[in-house]
Amino acid sequence: MSGAEWTVCFVDLELEAVTGVRVGAGRATAAEATDAPLLRDPANRPLIPGSSLKGSLRSAAERLLRPLGPGPACDVVSDRCLNEVRGREPTIDELESLCSLCRLFGHPYLAGRLIVGDLVGVGERTIIRDGVAIDRRELKQAGSLKYDYEVAAPETCFSGKIRIDDPKPHEMGLLLTLLDLVDQGLVTLGGGASRGLGRLRYSRPPLLTEVVASTFARGTGSAELDADAARQQFSDWLERRRA
Repeated sequence: MSGAEWTVCFVDLELEAVTGVRVGAGRATAAEATDAPLLRDPANRPLIPGSSLKGSLRSAAERLLRPLGPGPACDVVSDRCLNEVRGREPTIDELESLCSLCRLFGHPYLAGRLIVGDLVGVGERTIIRDGVAIDRRELKQAGSLKYDYEVAAPETCFSGKIRIDDPKPHEMGLLLTLLDLVDQGLVTLGGGASRGLGRLRYSRPPLLTEVVASTFARGTGSAELDADAARQQFSDWLERRRA
């Protein structure tokens, strides 16, 4: 928008594992002590990729906003934004028709304004769990096939940062509401949710910071935002959309 200040908001996030948490690293090597090791960072700490967190948040946002109609959220399965565009670049008018979530989280034709960093675990304590292969027809163990997999232990703390460029008034509240769903166990992270894995909660409340580029360039710094006020802005926006 011409003349508008460039504003960036950050959310500093700290989550504690309530159950085991698992994001797999793929096929194990001969040196691995488990059939399915955890994904780790170069310092050997358990890792939840930003893409995994972002995907979980977007899925929750779609379920939350889709009942409001096509403006806030498209149906990415049956009626995704710009499905009719094939083999060409979309026009500016077509890009402007994208739903709110595609503009925020991103679309194949438009970069999102939400940037989600990796969540890095503190400590290296993990647990090896056993599993068995199941014959889906017989509903019993498939022969003697057995495997094991690694999970980050409960009480492991994960920390990371989320960024939104030029957020609309309700979008910080939307993001906090989605993170609250993680805290309440309605959104899980990583694999194995059907086995009870992936439950996390806040180890401290999210910290919101706003930076206005021109002010920051003059050395004024950043300002902390009121998280409850942001949640209320989103709640008011929802009520207006439902009216």
